[in-house]
Amino acid sequence: MIPTRAYALDAAAIVALRDALARWQQSVGIDQWQPGEIDAATVRDQIAAGQWWVLRDDGALNATVRVLDDDPDVWDDLVSVGAGDALYVHGLMVRRLHRGRGLGDVLLEWAEARAREEGRAYVRLDTAATNAFLRRYYRDRGYVERGERTFGAPWGTLVRLEKSLA
Repeated sequence: MIPTRAYALDAAAIVALRDALARWQQSVGIDQWQPGEIDAATVRDQIAAGQWWVLRDDGALNATVRVLDDDPDVWDDLVSVGAGDALYVHGLMVRRLHRGRGLGDVLLEWAEARAREEGRAYVRLDTAATNAFLRRYYRDRGYVERGERTFGAPWGTLVRLEKSLA
C-alpha cells in the first residue's frame, strides 16, 4: 500500500476525519485536537502545496499524513541540529474503523523512506505532551523525545520526537 497525493476534493474528508478523531480523543480523555480547529479551505491550501498524502481503499480515504520540509513553529530552537536535514510529519490519522491494520506504520515508513531518498537524516514530529498513547507509539517505532515546547491555546505543550535515519 503506497500513499497517493491528496486532491482538493479530499479536503472535506480530511477535515471530517480529523474532527471525528478529535471527538474520539476527547471521549477517552486525550486533549490533543478540537473539532472544528481546522477548516477545509486551509486543508485545500495545504493540499495545493503538496503536503497531504492519503491511503485509500475502494475510493474511501482511510488514513492521511501531512509532510512538510520544515516546521519552524515547533522546531525553530533545534534547527541548528540537522538544519534542512529533516522531514516533518503532521496530521497522521487513521480512520478508527481501520485501527490495528498498520496504516499508521505504512505512512510513517513511507515518510521515512521519502526522507532517505531526499538525503535527509531525520524525520521529526510532535504530539500533545499529555498524549501518552502516541508518545509510546512513536517511541516504539524508534522516535526519540527531543524536548517539549509550550504554546498558548489551542496547542498547549507539545513533545517533539525525532528519528535518526542513519
